[in-house]
Amino acid sequence: MKQEVFQEFNLNFLKSVDSTNLWMQDRINQQKTIANQVLCAEYQTGGRGMGENRWHSEEGQNLLFSIGMDASFIPASEQFLITQMIALAIVDELSDRIDPTKISIKWPNDIFFEEKKLGGILISNTIRASRLDQSVIGVGLNINEINFPKWIPRPVSMRSIRNKNYDSLDILKGILKQFSFRMDQAKNSDDGVLGITQDYHQKLFRLDEWYVYELDNSRIELKIRGIGEFGMLILENRAGKTISCDFKAIRFLFDDELF
Repeated sequence: MKQEVFQEFNLNFLKSVDSTNLWMQDRINQQKTIANQVLCAEYQTGGRGMGENRWHSEEGQNLLFSIGMDASFIPASEQFLITQMIALAIVDELSDRIDPTKISIKWPNDIFFEEKKLGGILISNTIRASRLDQSVIGVGLNINEINFPKWIPRPVSMRSIRNKNYDSLDILKGILKQFSFRMDQAKNSDDGVLGITQDYHQKLFRLDEWYVYELDNSRIELKIRGIGEFGMLILENRAGKTISCDFKAIRFLFDDELF
């Protein structure tokens, strides 16, 4: 295994692994520390997304990594803060490379460029008493892949956006630098946490715009208003009523699904 130190992070590189998140979880099960450990793989044989979703990536073309984090400073009830921090770290880094006005965070954990998926995040936490203990933050970003399988809905890569190849390691280090900044911001004060929440809010996909969603198996026109307690999505209907929902209750619909 190739290794490298970058700032406070210990970078570990593998050609192939079943899942970078599972590699981290194995370390936890073996009572090994994962704080500031980063595993980056060129290929995953069992990459996963949220729920039953799987994550596809052509070997060596994209950025697949997991960050191990000491999350003991975060109350268990505020664990969505981790999603906000890593999502913003990715958006902040990519905004220096592609049009920042077209990058957004599709709630709760996808990175979008316009109406297409550029990346995703998968997080698992362990809890001790009323606080988080350790967190495993998995990230998949489409960097240089251009030929995606047809079963993947609306994929996009940085190469397909800018018609140029990118250095994945350079992007990884940029994301880690931004993530370190966001962690320091969260640790320093309640104002820091509020700032993270506000920044996440401003980057939300479809914020304050009317779109059709599938809510509890019915199609309805709604407007995203922000994020509420426990990371719930807050929407508004045409009658002005506020609706709060979790991930499983709502589905984002796109133009090709409306006809």
